[in-house]
Amino acid sequence: MAGLPDHIKDLIDEPVFAHVATVGSDGHPQNTVMWIDRDGDLLVLNTAAGRAKWHNLNNDPRVGISVSPVGEPYFNYSLKGRVVEMRTTDGDEVIDRLAHKDLGVEEYPYRRPDEVRVTILVEVLSVAGNR
Repeated sequence: MAGLPDHIKDLIDEPVFAHVATVGSDGHPQNTVMWIDRDGDLLVLNTAAGRAKWHNLNNDPRVGISVSPVGEPYFNYSLKGRVVEMRTTDGDEVIDRLAHKDLGVEEYPYRRPDEVRVTILVEVLSVAGNR
């Protein structure tokens, strides 16, 4: 794919929820609602180390993401991609940025003192949509 289409960039730049599917060790999909952002053409997600999607993505970098404009759930875009990087160096900063975007707060309010936040960068390989 040459890059993320502008209409998808515009959608991701809004505070929208993404449904993120990963592949579990047993081959079944595992789906989670997540906050989403982007860095250029890469999608940015965030989780805590040790969670199911973290384990899944360490074993299989494939990811499916579904996103709809707020208030328009029948307009849906399905993105297929692969994780190109998972890092902890900016995990706390990224979850704070996502919390600001989606909740309007300066810091992620659900942080646990013992958790390690992980930033996930996803390269989009294909986009399908009905709009």
